[in-house]
Amino acid sequence: MRLVGIAALLLMVVACGQAPGKGASVTVSPTSTPGAAVSVEPSQPPTSSPGPAANPSPGATPSLLFAVLEAKGTANSWTYNTVAIAGLDGYARAKTTFTPMPVPSLGCMGAVIPPSAHVAAGKVFFADAKGVVRSLSIDGTIRTVATFQMTSPQQMLSFAVSPDGSRVLGTVFTIPTNAFSCDGSASAGTFAFDAYSASNGGASQLVYHQSWTKSQNVLALTGWDELGPVGTYPTVWASQGGGPGSTLGVLVHVDAATVKALGRFSDPSSCMAWGSVANGAFVCTGDSAITGGGTPQQNVVQPVSVRRADGTELWHFTVSGVNAPSSPVLAPDAQHVMMCCADQSGSGGVAELVIGRDGSRVTLARGLYGYAWLDSTTSAGDFNTDPLKQPPFQLAYVSASAPASVTSMGFSGLVVGTVRA
Repeated sequence: MRLVGIAALLLMVVACGQAPGKGASVTVSPTSTPGAAVSVEPSQPPTSSPGPAANPSPGATPSLLFAVLEAKGTANSWTYNTVAIAGLDGYARAKTTFTPMPVPSLGCMGAVIPPSAHVAAGKVFFADAKGVVRSLSIDGTIRTVATFQMTSPQQMLSFAVSPDGSRVLGTVFTIPTNAFSCDGSASAGTFAFDAYSASNGGASQLVYHQSWTKSQNVLALTGWDELGPVGTYPTVWASQGGGPGSTLGVLVHVDAATVKALGRFSDPSSCMAWGSVANGAFVCTGDSAITGGGTPQQNVVQPVSVRRADGTELWHFTVSGVNAPSSPVLAPDAQHVMMCCADQSGSGGVAELVIGRDGSRVTLARGLYGYAWLDSTTSAGDFNTDPLKQPPFQLAYVSASAPASVTSMGFSGLVVGTVRA
């Protein structure tokens, strides 16, 4: 595997997956240190099946609303051209379409496209192929927020919105066609990077411009927490494939004035940061340890740390299994971590683990590929129990009060974040 923009430390020792064997074990140790058309309709009529429950699970918040990206009639399930604000019942309160992000032609590598939507200030902010960032409100109102001009399909846009929705930062990365030729020859084109700043509804201002004849490390904006903008630097923007974490990049704080990377959340050589929450707390994983590798007794122990924004530890735990548990997602209150995957015998899909600061360990309903928290007790992701089925899969969620019950929302898409808890 070859990756661009980050060292080989991003490679996982083993991939996450389903395997027969003993159940995963967990040890938790708290740390003592303190203009577009809008429609309001179901994304699809909610459906029930023998697996998912048909109605909201006990303990789920009926008023909870979240933003989702959907692919409607595009070439594949990850070319998103629709954004919606939906409820747990699967019905969209507001929805609109946009021209999807271009996918640069890189030759023998595939482009890793930055997120094209974020939530802030009770709205979802989304960008189109021209670099126009708009907001969609729960009542269906659409407003143009900023424009970071894109003029070529060889460009990638990343952007971040302040929590109050008043400021927007953007980057446009221009890459030569076939930058990584299959015969190894060097590209004759120029790489360019432009960073912008804008107030909501105002004209964008160029902060700086860079250009190179060879690939360099670049910044990608991924969010904005209470401390300021967040991004990755170096960023993995091209890949030939890989396991969990292979396209993470290094999570960094970003200076809102200069649009340049500040300090890393953590040193990736000792604890790789996977993501953060609104108050800046984040989750990271250390080096895993394997015993009995390649045998039926194989066991992989993975240390996980939950830390404050300043890097001091809140709590930590270890989780082990036949395959390395991976892809931790921190709950908004930083009290629980969801990870893939619990060891399961038989068929019927993977099962996520939820580990609590209080020492609790819960295996969620089988078949839920969880990757998002809608609130501190509701996790969501793709649902599938058929190992032969190909994406897209329906979105579903599980509530902490009924972890063995999964509720399908009746449509497919990518959860962006919570609009109203």
